[in-house]
Amino acid sequence: MMKTTFLDDVAEQPRVLRNLVRSYESDLQSRLREAVELIKSRPLTLAVGMGSSAFASELLALRLNQTGLKVLVCDASELYHYGQGIMGRNAIMLAVSQSGESAEPCLAAAARPESMPLISITNDPESRLGRKSDIILPLLAGYEGGTTSKTFVATMAVLHLLADAVLGEAVLSLDKALELAEHMQEMIAGLGSEVERLLGQFGDFSSIVFTSRGPGLATARQGALITQEMTQIPAVGISAGQFRHGPIEAAGPHLLMVVFAPMGRTTRLLIKLAQDTADYGSPTWLVTDTSVQVAARENLFVSRLPHVPESLFPLLSIIVPELLGTAIARRKGFEPGKLRRISKVTDFE
Repeated sequence: MMKTTFLDDVAEQPRVLRNLVRSYESDLQSRLREAVELIKSRPLTLAVGMGSSAFASELLALRLNQTGLKVLVCDASELYHYGQGIMGRNAIMLAVSQSGESAEPCLAAAARPESMPLISITNDPESRLGRKSDIILPLLAGYEGGTTSKTFVATMAVLHLLADAVLGEAVLSLDKALELAEHMQEMIAGLGSEVERLLGQFGDFSSIVFTSRGPGLATARQGALITQEMTQIPAVGISAGQFRHGPIEAAGPHLLMVVFAPMGRTTRLLIKLAQDTADYGSPTWLVTDTSVQVAARENLFVSRLPHVPESLFPLLSIIVPELLGTAIARRKGFEPGKLRRISKVTDFE
């Protein structure tokens, strides 16, 4: 199998998105309908995953829970060891694992009652998880060797397509996917120079907080995960509300704040947080797709992304931590995306 770099995989993200949505509007449409029928047949869906898969699953929960449907996103390890009582005939399991071999989702799937249907979202239908499943929704992302990139985009896209099918909406239509893919290509080509300007101005930090609210939290949490993997710099992904309740005391020159503020319900709250952390001395990167004017601050760096619906913002904004992590890794002499202590698949607890 041909070796690819992390940036090769990042560059593949627009193509993966286009091809995936085309496939689900044609060959995989009937399978998507089967998954919808299962979800609608039970009052509760347990979305089970670890790391990137769990972060992406929150997008499904945000969309369906607002309509009265119930989706509970579960850490697969905690569910397996401490939460099996919630598994039962009134629920289905939606297990999300890019490899289909991650230990905890496989254990949780194996522990469910026989009466509990299993839908899996995976990049490998022949994996352990795939073989246990009643319905498989494939990611169609192709080979990915190191830190997660295009499979995370594919996971978010499949979950949006599933939400669209359940709700009878077209948030991620093929036309919208083609538009997003164009924006992604432009960002991948042009955002690197912006990252270099940011690091040139605010490069002296020892830890990072990625924060947002609502859909943007998927980017914040995934951003922290991949940045730590690539750079060995401590990073946390946390909701902006939680950050206000104590952790904001850590703000200062040593702490880089990355605030994702999509146009939506909480835009102004997120902009205000970015201004406050800049005033407290933290180098702060505000990433937004809103046209709201932001008052200049000495420690505030603002990047504006193309505007998209709030729920789709993570499909574009994830490129920000991907390129930030790449740039920091290179400055530290690391190969971006190359895992040094673990393998690509965590197949043991």
